[in-house]
Amino acid sequence: MTHRPDRGKTWPALLGVVLGFLALMFTYEALRHLVAPAVDAAAPYEHADQVISLERSLGLFVEPDLQRAVHAFPGGRWATTWFYTLAYVMGYSLFLGWVFFFRRSWFRFMFTWYWITNFVAVVVYWLYPLAPPRFMSGLGMEDTTSAALEAGGALSWFQPFRNLYAAMPSMHVGQTVLYALAIGMMVRSKWRHLAWLWPAAMLTTVMTTANHYWLDGVGGATVVGIAFLLTRLVVRPPGVQRTG
Repeated sequence: MTHRPDRGKTWPALLGVVLGFLALMFTYEALRHLVAPAVDAAAPYEHADQVISLERSLGLFVEPDLQRAVHAFPGGRWATTWFYTLAYVMGYSLFLGWVFFFRRSWFRFMFTWYWITNFVAVVVYWLYPLAPPRFMSGLGMEDTTSAALEAGGALSWFQPFRNLYAAMPSMHVGQTVLYALAIGMMVRSKWRHLAWLWPAAMLTTVMTTANHYWLDGVGGATVVGIAFLLTRLVVRPPGVQRTG
């Protein structure tokens, strides 16, 4: 049954959530910046060579071919560029807003899961800095989002604090996997499985825009799974009884 919160308490609670979210976002971005290697560091490029070699050994190094195919399709370059640029912020805003207003009993679990996912990702950024495809010479891949980022999700004042080598895991992909899993947990309609179109579209987009390898998406999904297990240790999902 959908939980209907007291309307009189909704807006003060929402204000607290927004302020908490902003504080956690500031902390997350500060930590991402803190663990970033020097711009001229060798490790991110060595790791990129490892990822490319692994994908090639699997016969699945598809990023350059995918970009050419999508760009050859009318409107493909424009659509993927702007989807990458805008969908990240819109994604977490819409998802957490929907849970807050329409699945309130789940909100604490989902909010915690979301942030544990992000902070686990920071650990991986520190341990395995990775140069994205757009930085790798010889791949022939175009960086399509650098100018567009000015309009969504990464304003000019934020650019000096970006971790350029935070490619593994891809949280653009990982968070959409979280949304799809969460919708499957909270919604009983047979249409809930359509939520998986979201991570499929995002995985295609991050490769097409030369921001990630597909293995980064696998990394993102893995981080989501690890964070789910950690979240279960501290927050009980609605309807789940403790045992023992």
